Amino acid sequence: MKLFSIFAFMFFGTIGLSAQDFGVVNIEEVLNSFPEKVSADAELDAMVKAHQTKMQEKQNALQAIENDVKAKTEGKSQSEIQAIMPELEAKQQDYMTKQQDLVNYQQAAAKEVSEREEALMGPIETKIKNSIKKVADAKGLKYVIEKNILLYANGVDITADVKKDLGIN
Repeated sequence: MKLFSIFAFMFFGTIGLSAQDFGVVNIEEVLNSFPEKVSADAELDAMVKAHQTKMQEKQNALQAIENDVKAKTEGKSQSEIQAIMPELEAKQQDYMTKQQDLVNYQQAAAKEVSEREEALMGPIETKIKNSIKKVADAKGLKYVIEKNILLYANGVDITADVKKDLGIN
């Protein structure tokens, strides 16, 4: 009987929550139409493209070494290859150094882009969260849920209100 009472209390206690307590917001829609996000994306894209260009240059330098070694060894006898072995070993060392440089650059570039993205997106996300809270408080909502994760939403959609609060048309 005690267990049944606890279950009944839990069940009827949750019924007290109504659709008027819930709001939904499409954060992706708000974020994608936020002017600061558009400029942040453009800055990040430019940064990524610059890094991709630099990485391509480094990969081309590696390919040039491979092609040079291939040209110097192709069709040569073992004794001819043996005669240029010091040069080939130097090229191998140069190749390994440049390959490590490429790996280091890739890691540094990824870190730089990630840090810049965090620096640009952090304030944007804070503004959006603050706007959601402001609109939810004004409408008397207790809970706001991301609209895109719900199969069915019976709450108040505050997406337009949040966009208006942020000055987004």
